[in-house]
Formats: sequence, structure tokens, C-alpha cells
Amino acid sequence: MEILFKNLLPFFGGNQIIFHLFVGIVTVITFLIGGKIVKFFLNTVGRKLISKTESDLDDKILEIILERIIALAGVIGLSFGLAELEKGLFPEHTGILKLIEYSHNALYFVAAIIVTSVLSKILKLLITYGLRNVAAKNETDTHSLTPLANRIATFIAFTMAAIVVLDHFGQNISSIITLLGAGSLALGLAAQDTISNMISGFIIMLDRPFRIGDRIKIPSGETGDIYEIGLRSTKILDFDNNLIIVPNNDLIKTKVVNYGYPAGEIRVIVEVGVAYGSDVDQVKHLLVNLARKHPKVLKTPVPEAFLMSLGDSALQFRLVCRVASFQDQFITSENLRVQVYNEFKNHRIEIPFPQQVVHVTSNTSAHALQNSSKRKKVSR
Repeated sequence: MEILFKNLLPFFGGNQIIFHLFVGIVTVITFLIGGKIVKFFLNTVGRKLISKTESDLDDKILEIILERIIALAGVIGLSFGLAELEKGLFPEHTGILKLIEYSHNALYFVAAIIVTSVLSKILKLLITYGLRNVAAKNETDTHSLTPLANRIATFIAFTMAAIVVLDHFGQNISSIITLLGAGSLALGLAAQDTISNMISGFIIMLDRPFRIGDRIKIPSGETGDIYEIGLRSTKILDFDNNLIIVPNNDLIKTKVVNYGYPAGEIRVIVEVGVAYGSDVDQVKHLLVNLARKHPKVLKTPVPEAFLMSLGDSALQFRLVCRVASFQDQFITSENLRVQVYNEFKNHRIEIPFPQQVVHVTSNTSAHALQNSSKRKKVSR
């Protein structure tokens, strides 16, 4: 910039201070105009380019950049303008040189804040967007995780900026880094379980072992539907309408039975015993026919009936069919049991209860034979 206006030095009467002050002011104005041009270009051509993408992420990132581009251009322009003014000063201008040095430091600090705020907003936007996609894909709720992740991202961004600024000003940052490391270690040890549950919750959202609405069974024996997948724990709604709150870390480390994933279809089993002498083919036909007529029972796979065992008191049959959702399992099995009972009653097929036959024998003849034997021995 100084080279462009070098021929104007005589116009200022050879005064170096005024000349460099003029060049500095022109430098500031040039950077401001340049910032406006860049903003106009991004606002027109840039928007047209990113409008072709399906995602709105790039539009939001552009908005964040446009908010700060003029301010950043002004700060950089002021810094270069002060540097230009400094060239026209002499060592005896101690006060002004000191003021310029302080101004440089202040402008560096302001520029660091502007850049850090932009990066922090972009980082929070990326985190929010990523978690929203995970939630949409896994049908989970990340509302409790997003604010915490954003606060952590903001803290990390401004901590790194503070370290860079302190290093620029010649401060010893090794002790600060050591202190931060020790503090992080202490915090990690103190909140070990909480952090473990948070990481486990994030793994559940990514790995998708279950989703909201799925019916699961946990190792403790409780069965229920997933009500909410939270930051620290997962809530399960049992059949008594009670919430079972399980830490995420426990669900990651144990075996969980999921009745609703990957498909909602589930098997319905109805077991019944009939009296010996019943027609096996007729019993199987009646069972299958009842299942086929039920509106909740799926046509594929076809319902089937099996003779499972020859029991002590009955022939044990099992009817196997499927329903579309685990919500229909209990009511369908109950309906089929009622229909089986009524159908067997109509066809005079007996459903027996356990019976035992006791045979009683008399020991009189045995005692008589034993006594006769004793008499013969005495007579001899």
C-alpha cells in the first residue's frame, strides 16, 4: 500500500507521520470495502452454489460467517493501518509507539474472540446437526445430550483460544496446560460413572440395540417397552405402567432381549392337552383353523399345530402362529385359548385334568402261606 502512494509524499510536504497516517486510513477503508465485497459475493454467488445442496447445514454455516466477516475485516484493517502509522514514527515518539503496541495487542485479542466465536458456533451447529441425524435415524431423543455437547465444545474452543492468546503475549502456558490436565483427570475420576453412562448412551444411539417403543427383557427379568433413551439412563415402561430406570452402562454390558427389533413380528404359542383316545388329526385341524380365522394372526408363515408329547394324563399339543406386533401377542394368545376351549367343548374333545390310578392289593394270602410254612417246620 505504501508503494502505491509513494509518489504522494511530496504532497504532504515530506511529513512522514501524516503520509503514513493517510496510508493507514486508506488501508483500513480498503479492508472494510474488501470485507463488504467478499460478503456481497458470498451472499449472492455463494448462496446460489449452496442452494443446490439438499442439506441446510451449509446455509447456516454461511450465515454465521456473514455475521462476522465485516467485523473481522475491520479489525485486520485497523491492525495493518496501525502498523503503517508506526512506520512514520520515530523512537522519540515513545508514548504513541506504546499506545500502538497496546492497540495491536487489543486488536489481536478482539480478532481471537471473533474467530473463536465463529468456530464455536460452527462446531455447535455441526454437533447439533450430527446428533439430530442420529436421533432421526435411531428414533431416539438427543435433546438432553445436545446442550451438554455444545457447552463442552464451546469450553474447548475458548480454552484453546485462551492458550493461543497467552502464548502470543509471551506467557508461560505449560503450567496452565498442566493444571488443566490435572483438573480434567480429577474431574474424570470423580464423574467416572456419569461419564461412562454418557458414553454408553451415545453408543446405544449409534449401535441401535433397541429403539423407543421396542419391547425388551433385561437380565433382572423385567420386561417392558422403551420409553426414553436419556443421557445417563434408559427408561423402560413395564406392564404395570411403572418406569424402570436402568443406567446405560448396565445395558451395554449385559444381554438384552429385544422383541421388537429388527421386525415387530412375534410368535404366539398356545398349548393344550386332550384326553387319550382323541382324534389327533381332528385336534390339529381345529387348532390351525382357529388360528387362520383370527384377524390378528398373520397368513405367512402359516399357523401350525404339533403333537409335542404323550403326557401322563393327556396328549400335549402346541399351536404356533405369528402376529404383526408384540403389542398383539398377549391378547391374541388369550383369544385363541378361549376359542380352543369353546371349540373343543362343541366337538366333545375332552381337556383332562391330571389323574392318578392307585391299585390296592391284599396281603392276607401271603400271611397265610407264611404261617402254614412255619407249622410244617414245627411238626417235623
